[in-house]
Amino acid sequence: MSVLIWALATLVIAESWADEALPDPALRDQAVQIQEQALAAPRPDWLIEQHETVADWSVTLRDAGSSTTIAPSATSPESDDTATEPSSKGLTVTILASRALGEAQLRELFAVAAGRSEVRVVFRGVAPGESLGDFIRQIHGLLREASNDMDSDAFPRIEIDPRPFQTPLVEVAPTLIVTDGVGVEVARVSGISRPDWILEQVGQGRRGDLGVRGPTVAVSEPDLIAELQRRLAGIDWDTRREVALARYWERAAFAELPVVEKPRERRLDLTLVAQTDVTLPDGTTMIRAGERVDPLAFMPFRQRLFVFDATDSRQVAEVARRGAASRVEGRLPVYLATQMDRAAGWEGYRTVQTALHDPLYLLTPDVQRRFQIERVPAVVESREGVLMVSEWVPEG
Repeated sequence: MSVLIWALATLVIAESWADEALPDPALRDQAVQIQEQALAAPRPDWLIEQHETVADWSVTLRDAGSSTTIAPSATSPESDDTATEPSSKGLTVTILASRALGEAQLRELFAVAAGRSEVRVVFRGVAPGESLGDFIRQIHGLLREASNDMDSDAFPRIEIDPRPFQTPLVEVAPTLIVTDGVGVEVARVSGISRPDWILEQVGQGRRGDLGVRGPTVAVSEPDLIAELQRRLAGIDWDTRREVALARYWERAAFAELPVVEKPRERRLDLTLVAQTDVTLPDGTTMIRAGERVDPLAFMPFRQRLFVFDATDSRQVAEVARRGAASRVEGRLPVYLATQMDRAAGWEGYRTVQTALHDPLYLLTPDVQRRFQIERVPAVVESREGVLMVSEWVPEG
């Protein structure tokens, strides 16, 4: 966690408990369980790499080929040089495509859509077991092959979106669907890949399903949403959880700090310099730019931070004793470990927590810098409004 969030959280906890009893042990134990569970819910690799929404995937697909553009093909078998382009203002033409069409026809589809913002080429999904990255690379490869004939601003809209294939169900490609400005379908046709043809028909007043007007192929890609559901259903979450738990301590980063050889105390100056004026909602200036502010003046630090090496039994015993005494005094002990026994894993972690009778956290680099922790064991506490770091030599 960031030092700001951590500091605010601990200070707020201390403030809220200043005039009340310290936390009930049952609540403390529940917090420990929640802490462990938060570390035990990994996401599978394919989800980590492909967690975006359908819209995000479409943007990714377009961005992947942003360095390449396509010019409309003058040799398309459906091109008609004598036809005038009809008005398509407010209309969108969606070309439902599939890689089953073959590379040559896909390149022609991309060429037809190039440079036309009202035309998009849409795929239903990716092949079973295929990653989104592999799909994008294949499509981008088709675009790159035609790069010699591309204009700088003609990259076509290519998207992955199963929804246009669903209602009514579309099982063949190419299929063209014309929608109005609010997304309502106006007309559709299969077997034709030239947007101008269907726009001409719409311009002449034709509506609805115009039938099959040419050769088609069966869409080979499964519905993306159904494929995601299938992959999720095939994941053994219990096994992944166990693997994540087992490997957590192997990957955990520890702060290797030397052991204290001579007692020492240091004063911490947390004073901040305001970069701009801080004003209240009513316009009153609370802090002026350049003014030095001590956070402890606004929110007292009423807990004690014990920083220690949890692999050293001497330090664990002393910190447990000092923490218990702190709790009796009404000062909340917070335990931060610089080292843990990796081989002991979670069992070792729970053993230390049992000795402390409180949750155990790892010392993070930002907290270490903020409180200038240099050696262990050490305690950070406030004395008469001043934050102090005390280091002591472990006994035994």
